[in-house]
Amino acid sequence: MRRVEIMAIGAAALLGAGVAYQLGLAAGAPYGDATLGGRAEHVDGVLATRFRVIAAVSGGVLLGFAAIVLRRVRLIGLPVLSDRAVRWATWNIGVLLMFNTLGNLAAPHALERWGMGAITLVAGVLTLGVARWADREVATPEVATPGGTAGA
Repeated sequence: MRRVEIMAIGAAALLGAGVAYQLGLAAGAPYGDATLGGRAEHVDGVLATRFRVIAAVSGGVLLGFAAIVLRRVRLIGLPVLSDRAVRWATWNIGVLLMFNTLGNLAAPHALERWGMGAITLVAGVLTLGVARWADREVATPEVATPGGTAGA
């Protein structure tokens, strides 16, 4: 397994942790004060319905991000997006995660500030690494050449 694939798996795993957290919030986990900078309506930590919907959508978006990062290194197929779109999206996901980290680090709740801040920072760095090095490290399929030999 190549380093860039390991980076992609790491980023996807961290994004998966974010998916689990968001889906937990959507299902009623009592951590509403540790999301959206503590500004989301909640009762005893359980988010109000509209914020539970936002959490569910956020979980879906993070799942999509993880799929794109894995697709960038060809660990999964994602035929609805071209290689160019996946390349562009991977860079943008990495940048978005870095900006999200700034928001997390400014949050008043320790879980959001240090827990989510660390997750988005590492996921962002790994995603940017995938964006930067995927073309260099991901093997291209072998193509038959005239004369019967295979080449890259």
